[in-house]
Amino acid sequence: MAADDVGPVNISATYSWNLLLYEYQGMCYIAYTTTAPFRAQQGQLMLYSGSPPANPQDCIAWTWDSNPSPFNTGKPWGSGYSAGWIAQQSPNGPYTYVAATGVTSD
Repeated sequence: MAADDVGPVNISATYSWNLLLYEYQGMCYIAYTTTAPFRAQQGQLMLYSGSPPANPQDCIAWTWDSNPSPFNTGKPWGSGYSAGWIAQQSPNGPYTYVAATGVTSD
């Protein structure tokens, strides 16, 4: 078979990165899951006061995404929080959002 007779092949994959910001026993927790078969580069789970900021590392609590889910942020549950899952852009670049929640409210 000649090289011109061989057609191209293609595949695409989509992965989900899920965050849940919730209350458990009066504390603020972040649950996180992904369908990706890999870990985000230097992935971190962040808790923010207010909306997710322009600088994803400006947080009030955080943990590495290699730690077990859920993450107890150590903060009391209430309104005015949001959460983000962040990772470094390749190669070893600045942090960017993989996923972010809205802000909790009454």
